[in-house]
Amino acid sequence: MPSPRQQWCDQPVLVTGATGFIGSHLAERLAQAGSHVTAMGRDLTKVEHLRKFPNLRLERCDLLDQQGMWKLIRGHTVLFHLAGWMGQAQSIDDAHDLNVTATENLLHLAAINDVERVIYVSSIAAYGFPSNGVIDETTALDTEQDDPYGRTKALAEERGFELAEKLGVEFTVIRPGMVYGPSSPTWTLGALAKVQGRRPVIFGDGRGHAFPTFIDNLVDALLLAGTSPKAPGQAFNVCDPEIPMSDFYDYFGRMVGRSSRVEAPAWTARMLRPFNKMLDLGLPVTEERLRFFAMESSYPGGKAKALLGYEPRVLIEEGMRRTESWLRKEGHLTEA
Repeated sequence: MPSPRQQWCDQPVLVTGATGFIGSHLAERLAQAGSHVTAMGRDLTKVEHLRKFPNLRLERCDLLDQQGMWKLIRGHTVLFHLAGWMGQAQSIDDAHDLNVTATENLLHLAAINDVERVIYVSSIAAYGFPSNGVIDETTALDTEQDDPYGRTKALAEERGFELAEKLGVEFTVIRPGMVYGPSSPTWTLGALAKVQGRRPVIFGDGRGHAFPTFIDNLVDALLLAGTSPKAPGQAFNVCDPEIPMSDFYDYFGRMVGRSSRVEAPAWTARMLRPFNKMLDLGLPVTEERLRFFAMESSYPGGKAKALLGYEPRVLIEEGMRRTESWLRKEGHLTEA
């Protein structure tokens, strides 16, 4: 059986959202494996480091520009779709267009241009906030949840599978958890900033679970999803083993040499909600986020192991060690 590197060598691959955190890591790994990568995004200045690869070209394009996307898609056999609405409060009206309509458009364009497989990066947020317990791929998605990010991710998956079957395009969904690691804006830089600023990071009793996914693990899963004959028509949870949310933030507390345990009872957090928005405190105190921080659930990856042969190779201790090393190198942490 060819190695993953051999399987990707000389493959023409398009990555949407390649200027983002996950997309840039994926594009780099594909280029290292010898793929002919088209890395698409809007702000190419974020990924100047990718220009060192002769087999990778950067292309600026708006996700909703159908003519521009048609030109980009031509000639590719695999499409990794990562671009979309990521939860920016100032553009909430764009959530459906960027996450659902754009995915529909891409599948139509993929079918016209003979793309063999589309891999869509969704999120465990697509499940909404089900009761505590085991949330595997048989759990229904919540397409009516209040959180616009999770709702539109769920709707994009639903429409994606419907269209892919109709159009004859192979379609696979990956649902990562809290993706952290070097350059992660939310679960590395954002988490660190909260601890450094001594803002509350634990709401309730701290026993709710974190669902970390180290970036290198996620890229491993994406590459397997792009080549495995068992991947089409399937969705996969990709989370590392869950840990208490308080333990997740404790890693950042140790990096800065102070406790991360700035806690707030859930009722206090709910009272903070109007002031959080007014004063731009950056606290995760929407009702949906408070429910997320209180969940004592798990998102098992048994299906990805069984069908893709995937297992997370970097566990939390090593992942946080690599994360800390990057943070120090980039000047986000002073030397201890």
